[in-house]
Amino acid sequence: MSEKTSEYHGPFAIQLQAFIDEKKRLGCRYAEEERLAHKFDEMSMYHDCNNGLSPELVCDFIKYQPNWQATTQKRRISFLRNFGSHLINHDIQAFQPGYDTLRATAINFKPYILSHEEISSLFRLSDQIHPNYRQSHIFYPVLFRVLYGTGMRISEALHLTMADVDLEQKVIRVVDPKNHKDRHLPISSSLAEYCSWYCGKIHPVYHGEDLFFLSNKGDGHYSRNNIQVYFNRLICRMGIPYNGYKGGGPHLHCLRHTFCVHSLEKMLRENVPHGVALQLLSAYMGHRSLSATGRYLQLTAEAFPDLMEKIENIYGDIFPKFEPTKEIKMPYEDD
Repeated sequence: MSEKTSEYHGPFAIQLQAFIDEKKRLGCRYAEEERLAHKFDEMSMYHDCNNGLSPELVCDFIKYQPNWQATTQKRRISFLRNFGSHLINHDIQAFQPGYDTLRATAINFKPYILSHEEISSLFRLSDQIHPNYRQSHIFYPVLFRVLYGTGMRISEALHLTMADVDLEQKVIRVVDPKNHKDRHLPISSSLAEYCSWYCGKIHPVYHGEDLFFLSNKGDGHYSRNNIQVYFNRLICRMGIPYNGYKGGGPHLHCLRHTFCVHSLEKMLRENVPHGVALQLLSAYMGHRSLSATGRYLQLTAEAFPDLMEKIENIYGDIFPKFEPTKEIKMPYEDD
């Protein structure tokens, strides 16, 4: 380990610093894990760690809390399993938790899947945003269509550069995403047309490294929290109850879940075998395994119960399309 001062102060300070440094040298971003490392460091100071990573400390760190999101406990377990392996490799005893300790309600979390009618309503309301200096009337209609039309995470969309969006080839490139699987996402002609309209408004002149979704404030990045707030407003105007992430109502990431379900629905209606459909969708979404994609088959069956009895044989297009239009024109552009 280098001579740099450790950012940690508990009994595992040296090991935590070495663990995080090692992961970063390997190219892992490890931002969330580093945050968890600091929380673990604080908690470890209240435990006896003379004999290594004890079951008591592990159980205390991963014990489910009422204010946690569905994935919080799983992230803590994953962090301790990786850190525990690091300790064992350095001849320090470590108790490693299993995923069987996950709280059942967290495992059974179900995202809100918007219907086709609700997606159309979301687009319609975003198209009716009154023009303002923040360019919300240009930004949101295209952002929501990109999120739904590609299934991208909001973080991936906000980090797109102009070089990542090839409208001639109708391909969007996602670089260094969550699972570190770069992806090239073909998009429909209708989505490419909306993106072209957006570029004409925001990027008449640009460099390749410029952000595609460029804010006119600060460093050019839009705030994810502000986008979530705006999304919630539109959801409320649609008459859909919003009770927060754990309350079952829609949140921004549900556009990604909805893309998956609607894509599976489209493929199944076009007689694509469900095994092939899952492999196509898994590659498109950048999932680590088919099991991560497989849960959408159940959500699709719940939303469209008639589909699961079909025998599929024909290859289909997985990309949702918007209503065909001769020209992109918002209501406020009539004059």
